[in-house]
Amino acid sequence: METDGISLKGPVLIRLPKGKDLLEALAEAAASINATKAHVAVIGALEKTKLGYYLQDERRYVDFSFDEHVEILCGQGNISLKDGKPFVHLHLTLSRKDCSCLGGHAMAGSIIFAAEACITPVAGDALVRGFDEPTGLFLWK
Repeated sequence: METDGISLKGPVLIRLPKGKDLLEALAEAAASINATKAHVAVIGALEKTKLGYYLQDERRYVDFSFDEHVEILCGQGNISLKDGKPFVHLHLTLSRKDCSCLGGHAMAGSIIFAAEACITPVAGDALVRGFDEPTGLFLWK
Protein backbone atom coordinates (compact mmCIF):
# COMPACT_ATOMS: atom_id res chain seq x y z
CA MET A 1 0.00 0.00 0.00
CA GLU A 2 1.31 3.43 -0.87
CA THR A 3 0.56 6.80 0.71
CA ASP A 4 2.49 9.92 -0.29
CA GLY A 5 5.36 7.75 -1.50
CA ILE A 6 5.64 5.88 1.81
CA SER A 7 5.05 2.13 1.69
CA LEU A 8 2.80 0.93 4.52
CA LYS A 9 3.98 -2.52 5.47
CA GLY A 10 2.66 -2.66 8.99
CA PRO A 11 0.33 -1.18 11.54
CA VAL A 12 -0.28 2.55 11.85
CA LEU A 13 -0.86 3.97 15.35
CA ILE A 14 -3.15 6.98 15.54
CA ARG A 15 -4.45 9.13 18.40
CA LEU A 16 -8.03 10.14 17.67
CA PRO A 17 -9.30 13.66 18.49
CA LYS A 18 -11.35 14.42 21.61
CA GLY A 19 -14.95 15.39 20.89
CA LYS A 20 -15.07 13.71 17.47
CA ASP A 21 -17.43 10.92 16.44
CA LEU A 22 -15.52 7.63 16.79
CA LEU A 23 -16.53 6.09 13.45
CA GLU A 24 -15.96 9.36 11.59
CA ALA A 25 -12.50 9.79 13.13
CA LEU A 26 -11.52 6.23 12.23
CA ALA A 27 -12.79 6.63 8.65
CA GLU A 28 -10.82 9.88 8.29
CA ALA A 29 -7.70 8.18 9.65
CA ALA A 30 -8.17 5.31 7.19
CA ALA A 31 -8.57 7.76 4.31
CA SER A 32 -5.42 9.64 5.38
CA ILE A 33 -3.33 6.48 4.92
CA ASN A 34 -5.29 5.17 1.93
CA ALA A 35 -6.42 2.09 3.85
CA THR A 36 -8.98 0.30 1.68
CA LYS A 37 -8.63 -3.10 3.37
CA ALA A 38 -7.51 -3.19 7.00
CA HIS A 39 -8.02 -4.44 10.53
CA VAL A 40 -8.71 -1.81 13.20
CA ALA A 41 -8.36 -1.96 16.97
CA VAL A 42 -9.17 0.89 19.35
CA ILE A 43 -8.99 1.53 23.09
CA GLY A 44 -9.74 4.62 25.17
CA ALA A 45 -12.85 6.30 26.55
CA LEU A 46 -16.10 7.78 25.26
CA GLU A 47 -18.13 10.72 26.56
CA LYS A 48 -21.33 9.17 25.23
CA THR A 49 -22.05 6.07 23.22
CA LYS A 50 -24.43 4.74 20.63
CA LEU A 51 -24.50 0.97 20.08
CA GLY A 52 -26.57 -1.14 17.76
CA TYR A 53 -27.89 -4.67 17.65
CA TYR A 54 -29.03 -6.27 14.38
CA LEU A 55 -32.42 -7.95 14.56
CA GLN A 56 -31.88 -10.76 12.07
CA ASP A 57 -35.56 -11.68 11.65
CA GLU A 58 -36.51 -8.04 11.01
CA ARG A 59 -33.33 -7.19 9.06
CA ARG A 60 -32.78 -3.92 10.90
CA TYR A 61 -30.64 -2.40 13.63
CA VAL A 62 -32.00 -1.16 16.92
CA ASP A 63 -29.99 1.63 18.55
CA PHE A 64 -29.15 2.09 22.21
CA SER A 65 -27.80 5.42 23.47
CA PHE A 66 -25.79 5.77 26.67
CA ASP A 67 -25.25 9.33 27.91
CA GLU A 68 -22.49 8.40 30.33
CA HIS A 69 -18.74 8.12 30.38
CA VAL A 70 -17.38 4.67 29.52
CA GLU A 71 -14.00 3.08 28.83
CA ILE A 72 -13.35 1.18 25.62
CA LEU A 73 -12.07 -2.19 26.80
CA CYS A 74 -11.91 -3.54 23.28
CA GLY A 75 -12.82 -2.14 19.90
CA GLN A 76 -12.28 -4.55 17.01
CA GLY A 77 -13.26 -4.31 13.40
CA ASN A 78 -12.30 -3.80 9.82
CA ILE A 79 -12.06 -1.15 7.16
CA SER A 80 -13.30 -1.61 3.61
CA LEU A 81 -14.90 0.59 0.96
CA LYS A 82 -18.59 1.42 0.74
CA ASP A 83 -19.74 3.81 -1.96
CA GLY A 84 -16.06 4.50 -2.74
CA LYS A 85 -15.20 5.74 0.78
CA PRO A 86 -13.57 4.07 3.79
CA PHE A 87 -16.20 2.28 5.87
CA VAL A 88 -15.45 1.21 9.43
CA HIS A 89 -17.24 -1.86 10.80
CA LEU A 90 -16.52 -1.85 14.53
CA HIS A 91 -17.75 -3.74 17.57
CA LEU A 92 -17.18 -2.39 21.08
CA THR A 93 -16.90 -3.83 24.55
CA LEU A 94 -17.23 -1.00 27.09
CA SER A 95 -16.88 -0.61 30.85
CA ARG A 96 -19.11 1.57 33.00
CA LYS A 97 -17.77 3.22 36.17
CA ASP A 98 -18.96 0.24 38.24
CA CYS A 99 -16.98 -2.07 35.90
CA SER A 100 -20.12 -3.61 34.40
CA CYS A 101 -19.90 -4.06 30.65
CA LEU A 102 -21.83 -3.01 27.57
CA GLY A 103 -21.22 -4.25 24.08
CA GLY A 104 -22.49 -3.99 20.56
CA HIS A 105 -22.08 -2.66 17.06
CA ALA A 106 -20.55 0.84 17.10
CA MET A 107 -22.96 3.39 15.64
CA ALA A 108 -22.53 7.03 14.65
CA GLY A 109 -22.93 9.16 17.74
CA SER A 110 -20.20 7.69 19.94
CA ILE A 111 -18.16 10.71 21.03
CA ILE A 112 -14.46 10.35 21.89
CA PHE A 113 -13.00 11.47 25.20
CA ALA A 114 -9.62 9.88 24.44
CA ALA A 115 -8.85 7.11 21.97
CA GLU A 116 -5.88 5.38 20.39
CA ALA A 117 -6.25 3.21 17.32
CA CYS A 118 -4.13 0.73 15.45
CA ILE A 119 -4.96 0.37 11.76
CA THR A 120 -3.27 -2.59 10.11
CA PRO A 121 -3.50 -2.47 6.30
CA VAL A 122 -3.91 -5.79 4.52
CA ALA A 123 -2.13 -6.27 1.18
CA GLY A 124 -4.08 -6.73 -2.02
CA ASP A 125 -6.98 -5.13 -3.82
CA ALA A 126 -9.46 -2.92 -2.00
CA LEU A 127 -12.20 -4.71 -0.11
CA VAL A 128 -15.62 -3.46 -1.28
CA ARG A 129 -19.01 -3.77 0.42
CA GLY A 130 -22.26 -4.39 -1.40
CA PHE A 131 -25.81 -5.26 -0.44
CA ASP A 132 -26.33 -8.91 0.50
CA GLU A 133 -29.96 -9.92 -0.09
CA PRO A 134 -30.01 -13.02 2.19
CA THR A 135 -28.96 -10.98 5.27
CA GLY A 136 -30.09 -7.44 4.43
CA LEU A 137 -26.59 -6.21 5.27
CA PHE A 138 -23.81 -4.54 3.30
CA LEU A 139 -21.13 -7.26 3.32
CA TRP A 140 -17.86 -7.83 1.48
CA LYS A 141 -18.37 -8.69 -2.18
